[in-house]
This record gives sequence, C-alpha cells and structure tokens, in this order.
Amino acid sequence: MNTQDSTPTAGSAPDPELTALATRLRDAVAAVGGGTGSRTQVEHAARDFTTALKGDHFPPEQMLLKIKELLAEAGLRPSYAAATSSENLGDVEATLYRDVITWCIRDYYGQGATS
Repeated sequence: MNTQDSTPTAGSAPDPELTALATRLRDAVAAVGGGTGSRTQVEHAARDFTTALKGDHFPPEQMLLKIKELLAEAGLRPSYAAATSSENLGDVEATLYRDVITWCIRDYYGQGATS
C-alpha cells in the first residue's frame, strides 16, 4: 500500500472524518484484494465516503478523482479490457474497480441502492 495519503483536505488541515472514511475505503478494497474482505464492505465504505465528499461540496469530478486515487492506493487500476473477457486474470479487480466507480457516481447523484 502506498504510504502517501490522498485524503481530501478542507482548507489547509485535513478533515478527520474524511480521513477516516478514506482509510476505511482503502482498507476495505485492500481486504477484498487479499481475500479477507467483502464487496458489501467496500460498497458501504464507498458510499459513505462519497456522501461525505458531497456534503463537503466536492464537485463530482473532484469526488471521482479522489475515489480513483484511493483505489490506486489500495492496489486497483482501471482495466480497459472488455467487461466480458474471461481471459483477463484481473477480472475480479477490474470488476471491483468499475463497481466502486459506479456506486460512487450513483450515490453522488442520489441513485444509490436502497439497502
């Protein structure tokens, strides 16, 4: 895991709530990658982080950049292979990456799941 923290800041001091939520999301993604976490934990962490960013008036493009930075810090990278490709060894990671982005966008615009 990257030791540099891309946690959003409000003004010159980091917002403790955003820092904690960023850490929770990063740890949840890393746990899934390590086989010890669940996608549900990642989904909830992603939605909570997105809600906090929106509450702090982050525009959607800045929210998306922050989410992508956190995913990279957790070891996920975007995949441009077709979503139906079964030959890609990184299918699980690529699917998780896409799903996190989708959850965050839906949550930001108020279209999240009702669970």
